Amino acid sequence: MNLAQDCLEKSAARIPNRPAVIDYETAETLTYAELNKKVNRLANGLLSMGVEKGDRVAVYLPNIPQYVMSVLAIMKIGAIYVPFNIMNKKLEIEYGANHCGARILIGATEQTLENVMSIWDDLTQLEKIILVENVPADQLSDKVFDFDDVLASNGDAYTAMEMGESDPVSILYTSGTTGRPKGAVATHKNWWELTMISAYQVVPMTDEDKVVCGYPFFHVALVIAVLPTLFVGAAVVTIRRFMPDVALDAISKFGATHFMGAPTMYSYLLDEYDNNKAKYDISTLWQAQSAGAAMPAETCTRIEETFGVGIVECYGATECSSTVTHSRFGHPTPGSAGWPTPDWEIKVIDDGGNILPNGEIGELCCKGPGVVKEYWGDPEMTAARLKDGWWHSGDLAYIDNGSATEGQLYLVDRKDDMVVCGGYNIYPLEVENFITQHPKVLQAIVVGISDDVKGQIPKAFIVFEKGEVETAEELEKFCREVMAAYKVPRSFEFVNLEDLPATASGKVLKRELRRLEEEKMNA
Repeated sequence: MNLAQDCLEKSAARIPNRPAVIDYETAETLTYAELNKKVNRLANGLLSMGVEKGDRVAVYLPNIPQYVMSVLAIMKIGAIYVPFNIMNKKLEIEYGANHCGARILIGATEQTLENVMSIWDDLTQLEKIILVENVPADQLSDKVFDFDDVLASNGDAYTAMEMGESDPVSILYTSGTTGRPKGAVATHKNWWELTMISAYQVVPMTDEDKVVCGYPFFHVALVIAVLPTLFVGAAVVTIRRFMPDVALDAISKFGATHFMGAPTMYSYLLDEYDNNKAKYDISTLWQAQSAGAAMPAETCTRIEETFGVGIVECYGATECSSTVTHSRFGHPTPGSAGWPTPDWEIKVIDDGGNILPNGEIGELCCKGPGVVKEYWGDPEMTAARLKDGWWHSGDLAYIDNGSATEGQLYLVDRKDDMVVCGGYNIYPLEVENFITQHPKVLQAIVVGISDDVKGQIPKAFIVFEKGEVETAEELEKFCREVMAAYKVPRSFEFVNLEDLPATASGKVLKRELRRLEEEKMNA
């Protein structure tokens, strides 16, 4: 078993001259045969650098063809793929690289020079870096390589290593109320199963299709948007970063049949298309897929009517290797995340672990082929969240019209304090930990407040050290230097400790803060 064999080698043998990856920016097309050769060259290059089965290789790239090559090469040689958000900054990179023990990092030149090489001395196990695009010659050494040079200097023959079902394929970082990101370890079997389900059930496609993906590839959506596309022999159209005009132009220019993205992306697409219809030809588009947040019913209807597509809504998670439930193509159920996919079960429980009847709200738990093996280096979290094959999501939901395998899922809220901003998960405690590294900040409390476009946006309540002052602009500048832009609070309010609602033990009541903010907005 090896996903790279099923998603690349078999397609390269069956349809070698069909397009596999099309880059929007350059219009360069790689056929399956060409992609396989480039992946083999990179695989051989990684082996020559001493990478062995089970070693962690980090990928720090935007959505470009080299990203697809990197993931497949890592899989081929039995190493473990660890994606880093391209918007991550120094402290985030330092934590992730050290926590997983990454030996090699494949990164975009600009971001890697700024956020990785500048802190290399603090990265305890990172040995070598491969830079991608516009690599300055003076940066190359026996530890720093140019991606293109690696391809040019290695052979194009390699057969994917046979992997066991329980062998790890990836570590994807997620988080929760603990604030520190947790590395969810998926196996080859996890991702193989979910790739098959996605290709044949969730977002059906054939080798005649072309897929534009709005999600970042570092997200678990890779398993629903990229790997199934390659498995069936369709083509992935890469757009470096989602912009509504770029996505619509990519659909028009390359005759894309599928678009996959978060609900917020569809709002932007609708606005752009409604105002510039003459610029775009979307006649080839026939399917849309959405996940990451609940899709408003009216938005779902507008998408189908405006673009002439069938839409599939999904609920999934990093810990489930992507999709758990989905609506059925051509049978939209606005307001619901659909029904369990084949081989999945869902249940809703109360605080005592008892299964609740249909219609009652509790914590959603999921069981199926994609549930991850463990949290990397964290047996306590593994024991708390993964119980008897069930993943405890922390999401509040209810089930209607059926059982664990056929009931409809309705999501209600987050059990924890996670903020979902434009499809990105923001974990307040992680942001608070970064902000409190500012020497003038005593305490930071971050909550999500409602936003018509993003769904939620983060707001920070700041308590300064005695006698210290700072401006919102200066704090924002500090935040942008140490964390990804989407995590940076959109507003700051300076308060005293006694102004914050708290329990008798001094724990700040974030739910009450959110309520007060909503009251202000609705006044």
